[in-house]
Amino acid sequence: ENCSQIMRVELLYPIVSTSVWGIAIVGAKIVGNAGFNPVEITFGRFFLATLIFIPLLFFLNFNRNDIMPKNRYSWLMILGLSLSGVAVNNSIFYFGLSKTTASMASMIVSLNPIMTMLFAVLFLNEKFSTKKIISVILGIIGISIVIGFDGNFGQIQGNLLILIAVTIWGSSFTFSKKASENGLSAIAITGWSEIIGTIFLSPSIFIFKTFEKIELLNGEILNWFIFLGVLSSVIAYIIHYQAISIYGASKVAPSVNIIPISGVITAYFILGENISLSLFLGGLIVIIGVFLVQFEK
Repeated sequence: ENCSQIMRVELLYPIVSTSVWGIAIVGAKIVGNAGFNPVEITFGRFFLATLIFIPLLFFLNFNRNDIMPKNRYSWLMILGLSLSGVAVNNSIFYFGLSKTTASMASMIVSLNPIMTMLFAVLFLNEKFSTKKIISVILGIIGISIVIGFDGNFGQIQGNLLILIAVTIWGSSFTFSKKASENGLSAIAITGWSEIIGTIFLSPSIFIFKTFEKIELLNGEILNWFIFLGVLSSVIAYIIHYQAISIYGASKVAPSVNIIPISGVITAYFILGENISLSLFLGGLIVIIGVFLVQFEK
């Protein structure tokens, strides 16, 4: 009975992790509005994550052989992931977020599984099935509705930057997949990429004189930074990968559709953002396209 209760709790893991990632988009918007620029938000988020991952990976390495990259190829894959999946895509994403709404950004993020699938077809030799082609077409239609028919030119610029960030994020899973095939665990891949990504971003604190903005870290903003760095970048990843290890990637994958729902609802209640008809319809079309891919055998 205790075992079945544990399994029922673990069913919530992917729901919790993806809900946290949706809320994190709103958190980043709030931090940006407080006066931190996109690169500073990215650095602050992953700096906090690095403070946790360094001792965690060091501890895990005592008992496991899938924590430390064993060769140059593994390090190169981690390097590629740290740039595409951490430093570059997040900085572009937060820059786009500064020009658009958190609701819009959350909906565009829902395109990520389709982008990931496209790069898997291009670089991982996955087959391009009819369902995948339809999902791409639906994704293009849906995101065109979300980006093109809602808001002013500045907002459209922000939406396009979010789209570029999501595309880069989709490409990053190619590096993650290859690092995994080379013997690294999911937690190691996540941890090392965030640590190295933070190192890449560290000069920004001197370039932008971030130390002079410490006074902006009042209670609310500091709490959101902790949410972004600890809950979103460490704990959510750990429980999400734990769910994948229990149920398999294909069963956990559809939970990514919770991100736009969580983000839009949080933006509505915390930021007072409206849910427009074009946002709803465009997002719905994208999510239908995503389901087509994720439920393909």
